[in-house]
Amino acid sequence: MKKLILIFAVTILASSSCLAAKYGSAGCGPGSMIWEGDQTMWKQVLAATTNMSVFQITAISLGTSNCDSPAPLKLSQLEAFVEANKFALANDIARGGGETVTGLSNVYGCSNKSEFNNALKDNFKSIFPNSEVSPKEITHNLNMVAADSCSTTASL
Repeated sequence: MKKLILIFAVTILASSSCLAAKYGSAGCGPGSMIWEGDQTMWKQVLAATTNMSVFQITAISLGTSNCDSPAPLKLSQLEAFVEANKFALANDIARGGGETVTGLSNVYGCSNKSEFNNALKDNFKSIFPNSEVSPKEITHNLNMVAADSCSTTASL
C-alpha cells in the first residue's frame, strides 16, 4: 500500500511540474499574482486557495491574472458547443438571454449584446425550426442571425 501511495504521489508531482507554466502548478488566476516568486509547496497551496476564493474561472474567461485569453472558436468547435448545450441554448435564446447566449455574443464579437440577444429571441423559430434540428444546421442559422445583428462579427 505504501508503494502504491508513493507511486501515485510521484506521478502527480511529475505531471504537475511538466504542465506547470509561468504561474506554477496552482494555475493561473489572482493567486498566481499574489503568491508569485519561488514556487514552494506552501505558496502553491496559498495560490490555489486564493484562486478558488477569487473566481479563477473569471480570470480564465477574460484572459486576466496571468491567464491567456481563450482562442476564438472554429466552426467545428462552435458546432460541438451547440451540440453539448443544445437544450440550454434553446432555453436561453427563447428567454432572450443567459449564459450560453452571452458566450455566443462573445464568440461572435457583438458590440451590442442586447441587440444580439433580441435578434436571437426574435429568430428562435428559424434557429430551431424543429426539435430534431442538427447542431450543424443550428450553427448555420446562428451565423445568419449574427451576420445581420452584430456590429462586429467574427468570421467562423
